[in-house]
Amino acid sequence: MTPSSNPLSMLVDIFRSPSSCFLALHQRGMWGWQPYIVLILSPFLFWGAYFDIVNFEWLKTELSAQLETVAPQQLELLDTNTLMAKEIINDVINRTLTILMLAFWFNLATKPSQHQHGFWRWFAASAVITFPAIIGDIASYVSVLLKHGYVMIYAADLNSLNGFLKLPLTSEWAQFASSFPILLPWYIAMGYAAVGTWTEFERGQALVISALPWLVYYLIWALYIAIF
Repeated sequence: MTPSSNPLSMLVDIFRSPSSCFLALHQRGMWGWQPYIVLILSPFLFWGAYFDIVNFEWLKTELSAQLETVAPQQLELLDTNTLMAKEIINDVINRTLTILMLAFWFNLATKPSQHQHGFWRWFAASAVITFPAIIGDIASYVSVLLKHGYVMIYAADLNSLNGFLKLPLTSEWAQFASSFPILLPWYIAMGYAAVGTWTEFERGQALVISALPWLVYYLIWALYIAIF
């Protein structure tokens, strides 16, 4: 397997040949900042476009009816700039925290390996693992465009399960569905490629390491909602 030859081809190899991407990242860890920066900039572009397209009076009316039930104190925050800033900040924080937690997990889970990699090298790998979210951002923009902006804010992000379920804010499962990544199998496959490329672990062990943090986190969250 030949590593990606430059940072741009590395981004392409994330979708075309993940192993080539991780080989290049193993040699040049600083290249990992490139997918992270793109992931952080993408919400600015998507939500800026969303609020340019959406019929805000319709959105405000629909949100007001739901917020009166679940969070009446937020009714005064229903203006374009506040909502856009909130969505951008949420996406940036959530993506950064996801990458940090994945990096911590992979760094910890691969300690028994003969091939050791530092936390920041795994941070770079985790940015690559979650980079397919860019595809979801593009799909979200196309969806909003085709529907002429008549898409509720909580259903606009097709990276999340709620982009398809469209659960209202009044649903107790709305936050869970908005957080659950629809591309989770892809993320697990990318994590599997990273562990398989950077360590000597067997396929089954690499798959468990890749899937375990996602499955445990969302299973515990779902059980908490169901029970309490």
